[in-house]
Amino acid sequence: MMMDLVLFVACLGFFHTSEYALVWLFNPTELSHESWLLSTSYCAAMALAVVEYFVESAAVPHWKNQSESLVWAGFLVVVLGEALRKGAILTARASFTHAIQMERRPQHQLVTHGVYSICRHPGYLGWMLWCVGTQVLLRNPACTLIFLVWSWKFFAERIPHEEKILLEMFGRRYRDYAEKTRLWIPLIPSPVLLDPRARIV
Repeated sequence: MMMDLVLFVACLGFFHTSEYALVWLFNPTELSHESWLLSTSYCAAMALAVVEYFVESAAVPHWKNQSESLVWAGFLVVVLGEALRKGAILTARASFTHAIQMERRPQHQLVTHGVYSICRHPGYLGWMLWCVGTQVLLRNPACTLIFLVWSWKFFAERIPHEEKILLEMFGRRYRDYAEKTRLWIPLIPSPVLLDPRARIV
């Protein structure tokens, strides 16, 4: 096994095990097999990444044998993404859930301190960095672009939907928070900021 592939497997193992463990720690009632975050589309994407890695290793081995610094740059992005996401979970604790909550639970609080003071959705930004970083680490040019576009499209749909729900849950407090805190994922409009008539509770 090459060093980059070993790092890739280690990053996946740590990410999914720690995600499951943190749900068990902070939201035990939400714990299920889905807490591993291994959806069909995600597994297919990671399988595609492995296929690209081995095809390019066989067809154009010099792509994988050069630029070792790219491996460590990718690993650094992975670590940064992990730190940001895990920082979000450890800060929000029970208020952080994998699934969007349609109704406010008793323990659900609007978290605005820690990493949330510099980014509205640090868990999403962290996952996006982690996801793309794994492909830079493998020196997979095609999957780096695919994962970047795929993760952006996923959040371009999810974030506006979630922010509408948060506005309904927390009203003006969430609007004030959104107005002063950046998203950091580019080109995703916020319904909270674009529509001043958005529902305030």
